[in-house]
Amino acid sequence: MADRMRPEARPRVMSKVRRRAIRPNMYVRKAVWRKGFRYRLHDRKLPGRPDIALRRYKTAIFVQGCFWHLRGCPNTRYPSSNLEYWEPKLRGNADRDAKIRLC
Repeated sequence: MADRMRPEARPRVMSKVRRRAIRPNMYVRKAVWRKGFRYRLHDRKLPGRPDIALRRYKTAIFVQGCFWHLRGCPNTRYPSSNLEYWEPKLRGNADRDAKIRLC
């Protein structure tokens, strides 16, 4: 299927998409809440903006999916089309994760 947008317009539109409540994040959030922990979401004051921040316990939780973060599990794979876009994008995510983990 052909893209209806100009190539220079697509990244601008996609950068506005902010979906944060994905299924793995929701599973972790609900489990943490049921255990009695109260948390902040995407705390901008912390490096890397963790998915869940337990400030009282000085703990940050990052929920990283196999696709977006190239974790190396069986579900990790590159898309079959548009590799010139996806390969640097996914590699950049993995590199950023490694840099944040060192902080």
